[in-house]
Amino acid sequence: MEVSGRVAGRRAAVAGAVAVLLAATACSGADCAFDDCPDVPAAQVGRLTGTDPSGAVRWTTPVADLLSEPPVVSNGHVVVVGCHATHVVDVASGAVSTPTDLAHVIGVVQGYAVGTPAEGDAIVTAERLDGAPGGWSWQESPLDEDADRGYRSSAVVTRGGIVGVRGRSLVAWSPGSGSRDSVEVPLPVGAWRLEPLAAADETHVVVPGSDGSVLGVDLGSRSVTWRSLPTRPDAPAGVSVRLVGRDVVVEVWYPRTTAAAVTGEAVWVTERWSLDARTGAARSPRTTSTGTRSTRHSTPSPTVLHDPATGWTVTQGLRERPRGGCF
Repeated sequence: MEVSGRVAGRRAAVAGAVAVLLAATACSGADCAFDDCPDVPAAQVGRLTGTDPSGAVRWTTPVADLLSEPPVVSNGHVVVVGCHATHVVDVASGAVSTPTDLAHVIGVVQGYAVGTPAEGDAIVTAERLDGAPGGWSWQESPLDEDADRGYRSSAVVTRGGIVGVRGRSLVAWSPGSGSRDSVEVPLPVGAWRLEPLAAADETHVVVPGSDGSVLGVDLGSRSVTWRSLPTRPDAPAGVSVRLVGRDVVVEVWYPRTTAAAVTGEAVWVTERWSLDARTGAARSPRTTSTGTRSTRHSTPSPTVLHDPATGWTVTQGLRERPRGGCF
């Protein structure tokens, strides 16, 4: 494994071109020119507002972009994915950084934005948020593009690093350590494709397994400490995990029919249960329901985001990116 240092060059700021006209183009016939990422005029710029733990509003920051994904809180920052750029907002100060060397930001760790590089073969890249030189990239040789994509899609950040599954190994890496060493834990199975892990804390991670099982990993002991199987381990069509406090909620989907239902979507049987994210102890009985399967793309963007680490609250007022086209 090789972790190499590099200077994170700041390219010419493309973010300055974001704050211009939001033109609602009329789409009809031969004149159809639908723009799914229009520019934003100054009069319609969205704003983020920071409120401290006492309830006092401390800052307001304009962001001239349109939301492409729901914003998320990451280690004292809010990551706002716009259609023009990704903006990283400091929860306590409102300061905005726009990483230029990253195609996708997974999260913020130790003052670095960490994610998929815009160029090159690195698995992940870390870019300093303060614009100073010095960043880090992690790259494996020989290249394995499928394993690298799997790592990026499964990866989440903890307070001190980034952790994901590459092949059948859970790999944790710290961007600010300057070390070539990482923590690796062998797994009995890989991760379910395109499903992110759940990091309960710096040392406890929950993996949605490629066979539909759920695994608890202790990075401190570098071992799988518990495993929970679905009721029908031979038939799952999807699995996801998400944290709710100290617990992890598991959802496993089984296809009931792939024919379009009345809503125009396939019908699934969903099995759901919750576990202690650190020990694997059962927290709720298993339940099943039948219906359409919700997706992340259909999840509305939250208006209020709370950072449990600092107690601050960020309210966002950005418009959604238009979805559709000309007919």
